[in-house]
Amino acid sequence: MRVGQVEARERTEVSLRNVRNGGRHGTWLAVLAMAVVVLLSGCSGMVSSANSTGNPTSFSIAGTISPLAGGSGATLTLSGAASATATADSAGNYTFTGLANGTYTIVPSHAGFTFTPSSQSMTVNGANVAGMNFTANGATVAPTITTPPANQTVAAGQTATFTVVAGGTAPLSYQWQKNGANITGATSASYTTPITTTADSGSAFAVVVTNTAGTVTSAAATLTVTAAAVAPTITTQPANQTVTAGQTATFTVVAAGAAPLTYQWQKNGANLTGATSASYTTPATTTADSGSTFRVVVANTAGTVTSVAATLTVTAAAVAPTITTPPANQTVTAGQTATFTVVAGGTAPLSYQWQKSGVNIAGATSASYTTQVTTTTDSGSTFDVVVTNTAGTVTSAAATLTVNAAPTPAIQVNPTSVNFGNDVVGTNLSQALIIRNTGTAALTITQVNPTVSVFSVSGFSLPLNVAAGQQTTITVAFRPTTAGAVSGNLSMVSNAPGSPTSIGLSGTGVAATLTLNMTPTSLSFGNVTTGTSSASENVTITNTGNANITISQISVSGTGYSLTGGSTPVTLTPSQNLILVAQFSPLAAGSVSGSISIVSNASGSPASVTLSGTGVAPVQHSVTLSWNGSTSVVSGYNVYRSTVSGSSYVKVNTSLDSGLGFTDTTVQSGTTYYYVTTAVDASNNESAFSNEVPAVIP
Repeated sequence: MRVGQVEARERTEVSLRNVRNGGRHGTWLAVLAMAVVVLLSGCSGMVSSANSTGNPTSFSIAGTISPLAGGSGATLTLSGAASATATADSAGNYTFTGLANGTYTIVPSHAGFTFTPSSQSMTVNGANVAGMNFTANGATVAPTITTPPANQTVAAGQTATFTVVAGGTAPLSYQWQKNGANITGATSASYTTPITTTADSGSAFAVVVTNTAGTVTSAAATLTVTAAAVAPTITTQPANQTVTAGQTATFTVVAAGAAPLTYQWQKNGANLTGATSASYTTPATTTADSGSTFRVVVANTAGTVTSVAATLTVTAAAVAPTITTPPANQTVTAGQTATFTVVAGGTAPLSYQWQKSGVNIAGATSASYTTQVTTTTDSGSTFDVVVTNTAGTVTSAAATLTVNAAPTPAIQVNPTSVNFGNDVVGTNLSQALIIRNTGTAALTITQVNPTVSVFSVSGFSLPLNVAAGQQTTITVAFRPTTAGAVSGNLSMVSNAPGSPTSIGLSGTGVAATLTLNMTPTSLSFGNVTTGTSSASENVTITNTGNANITISQISVSGTGYSLTGGSTPVTLTPSQNLILVAQFSPLAAGSVSGSISIVSNASGSPASVTLSGTGVAPVQHSVTLSWNGSTSVVSGYNVYRSTVSGSSYVKVNTSLDSGLGFTDTTVQSGTTYYYVTTAVDASNNESAFSNEVPAVIP
């Protein structure tokens, strides 16, 4: 098989891409209402008059009605030959008059009161009738609340019980309410809620009490439901203790958890009687107690926790203090302090009390003592210390303080005058001012004041202290507010002789010029293939004025133009540059105009740089192959290519090519390809490669 020819052709294409209602729980209230019925002694049955000479004219029963509320006004009824009703007076006596002869039965008209007769007899028309059995009853009394339900506080998961005590004529009926609504089945003198949740907290419970004479509603009781109890935890464990024999030791624990917390201290694992607080203090110790361990069990309703064990170390009896290094004599200059130190031995803890010339110094209770600032009058004072522990006391030898007179400071300023020259109005120029103490005492500067407001000082705080032979630097600044020459002084007040010290200040304010220069003022990117980016082009912005310029905004317009390096806001000092980097990435073919805009406080703002460029559509390349047909009978042909001559061929057709030509549209610009073909028969046998043909893609 021969390859006849290979043709390279170009074709251009353009493409466009575009919780609460948990169970509410109430509280049962319990109330006891007692209806007492007393059967008075006597015989049951009827009563007959013993006087037959005439009609009985009166009938009286002496006694009292209990309770007293049913006394005056209670009624008693007789029925029989005639009916009659008597009303009790305030003493509880009934009187019937105008009775006819006959047989009578005492009939109760109301229930709920007990009648107690003064005797077991009664008289009718003066005749005593014995053996009468009767019951007396008082008037019905409306219910009253004697003990209202009380507020209840429970933990979530518990129940709460509300109870009422009511008075009045029995029977009494009860209806409990939660937040004003009746609770089904809650009809007793007490009410117990279901298991509570925190959602029930704040609910109000009241009870309505009723009898035949009326109704009364109790005051409402409030239910508070706290969160479920939290088991105790140890937040601070008891610490080991070391004491001297004869002393006590105190162990302390800090625990958290739901209150109330209970404590039980243990020594060597055994409970200590009465040791039930958050801390435990031992009795006076002996060396036999050394090594004992102490721990505490903390408990509440939610659980129990045991602390770690702390160890008690008991040392032998205290040794009296001794002075091993007495305080030494001190020499200072007036205005300085002096420190005296002692080293003492003996059993800890040791306490110290320093004395000045034999008199205790208040608060001087450490192993060292530093005096107040000294004066020459302190010279010759003596200082000793009394050291004490539980075994005794010792006083050190006295040390002598010598106070020499203070030296004198001196001030030297460099330069002695400051000239700032020209400065733009509204901007600062600053210079360093060196202050040297050439004396032999500390220099203290208390005031540093410029006499003219355009001058200022900084870099220090008052009072400014400079040690003898040392120096410090402060900053003097000039900020003119108008154009023109200005002069003044800087005054320093110090403890140096000749104070105050004066330093001359001068400068000239000049008007600000705010100008920016753009280089270049226009950029042309030429032709750029769409979908690619041009080479970067720089724009340099230079502050050509004499004052700082603030650029507040840098923006670019025009489709496809981009800008980097222009973060704002930015301030340029005089002669300072800012470089912007621009690129053009056209999205479509055609010329595109744009611009860079720079907004600042410079004159002529906003400044701009014009942008131009043309988008050019990319070129699509292809390779067309043709060959002479095989002299054998074949099913078709395969096409192979490589970017390396003579090897690494890869098939480019997806199915057998039945013709004598093939077009490869997947080539890339700037690449050379090498092509060969093969023939394939009906049994899928493939021939050797044809001769190789190169194709150079521009």
